[in-house]
Amino acid sequence: MGIIATMTIAPAPLIELARRFALGTVDAIVNFKRWTEKLLLPHEGRVKPEGAIAQAALCARFPRYLQGGPGHVRCGRGWYPLVWDLCTAVEAMEHLGMPKVGYVQAEQRLGGLFLKVDSPSLLVREVAREVEHKAAATCEECGAPGSLRLGHGFAKTLCPAHAKVRKRVRHPRMCLAASQPAPKLLFLDAEFTDLDYPQLISIALVAESGETFYAELADGWSPQGCSDFVAETVLPQLTGGDFMQERLYAERRLAGWLADFCCPVRVVSDAPRYDWVLLKDLLGNSKPVNLLHEPLPLFSESFPELVPLLQEAKAGAFRDLTRHHALNDAVALREAWEVMRINVHPAILDQYLRHS
Repeated sequence: MGIIATMTIAPAPLIELARRFALGTVDAIVNFKRWTEKLLLPHEGRVKPEGAIAQAALCARFPRYLQGGPGHVRCGRGWYPLVWDLCTAVEAMEHLGMPKVGYVQAEQRLGGLFLKVDSPSLLVREVAREVEHKAAATCEECGAPGSLRLGHGFAKTLCPAHAKVRKRVRHPRMCLAASQPAPKLLFLDAEFTDLDYPQLISIALVAESGETFYAELADGWSPQGCSDFVAETVLPQLTGGDFMQERLYAERRLAGWLADFCCPVRVVSDAPRYDWVLLKDLLGNSKPVNLLHEPLPLFSESFPELVPLLQEAKAGAFRDLTRHHALNDAVALREAWEVMRINVHPAILDQYLRHS
């Protein structure tokens, strides 16, 4: 039975190889089609311009796909050539007998290009996905090579020249190289004595892959230093037992837990001003090298339209959990993060996770 199962399921490398071969074949067909158009139809508006493409020209060239006119193309002009390429590929595949496509829609959202193609063909959808990934490395303003740029209230894919126009663009101090895997996310929550003079009481991290760390500190704080809210709400929920540990032991245990991932890890927090600072204070000089230097805020100012959705998702997680227990709160953060995965294009999210 094991041999049969092995034979009937194609290994992932073979699937990717087949996908690349299919996309390469489509690209060759498109290049041939483009060459013949330049040769035979030089003055009929069907040939892709060498420079900038006007939206009206794009919609006029592919009226059946972009049937909604400008409403079907809502992105920066730097991505118009990519939409043109997609429509050209779709047209070429239809000429070869692929099922007809109903429409093509292109929309800029949260720093990425989202393409919707009304087609039953898996190959057409793969071509669209490939174009989306190309857009993640293309300036949406001019079409030059670009990357994700984050600022207060916006996330855009821009080249260095157009990024300078955005006066509040925050240039990252450090990024992981494209050859390195995106960091594993760890969702952090901490409970502490009060807002004015916070001392760590308990701390929890939940990895996106499910691993958990939880500790309560037996020293370094006192009940007398707690606010009324913490005394009434947080302290009664402490688990105690083996989770109650001396600070030095908790430090060594946390450092070892982080290092065991053997890959870059990055903390996500909805209160980095407190939780991240307390985490670094607990680790002291034991901070492992694979822990990236800055956390990711759950509520990013670069994606303001997602904040209400994240808040709603986090609140929904507490239907089955009790608030103000560090481990429960970290689990809720992990569940809320799914909003980012659903709404932000994978290529853009990958770049966002590498920023530090």
